[in-house]
Amino acid sequence: MASARFGRAAAAAVGLCSLALIGGPAVATGAVVHTSTPESIAPLSSGDEVVPVVAPGEEIGIACDALQYTAPNNDVRVVLTISSAPSGTPSPGYKKVLATNEQLTKGAVRVTIPETPDLANHTVHVDVYVVSAEGARDCDAGHMRIADRSKHPKGKQS
Repeated sequence: MASARFGRAAAAAVGLCSLALIGGPAVATGAVVHTSTPESIAPLSSGDEVVPVVAPGEEIGIACDALQYTAPNNDVRVVLTISSAPSGTPSPGYKKVLATNEQLTKGAVRVTIPETPDLANHTVHVDVYVVSAEGARDCDAGHMRIADRSKHPKGKQS
């Protein structure tokens, strides 16, 4: 089952420059985001984007071209920009949030989704910025939806 989902997601993601979420490593051109929460993936049409759902406090991994040759002393920032909100929801009072607890590895960065007030149920656009002595690089890591922690499998308390 997981390999069938992987095959469909990989085939659909090629050329879309978007991110894909599956039960294992995600595949996309430009950027890859991986979370530990498996999602059901339906067949995609051209131009569709798979938008993973993550909970505040959850750790995710992002891999993209801007991180390929990053040295440990480079400044890497992951910025979440609110791109849509549920109908009738008031603005949370900010447009961008910085993801925290960056852990840089070769070609990827792991960050924690911020536990920011009123961010639940919003869709965010994810950008990665890398600043080094050679200059600045960035990559588009696609979109993700921030879940209500109490309703997300990773956020439920036992």
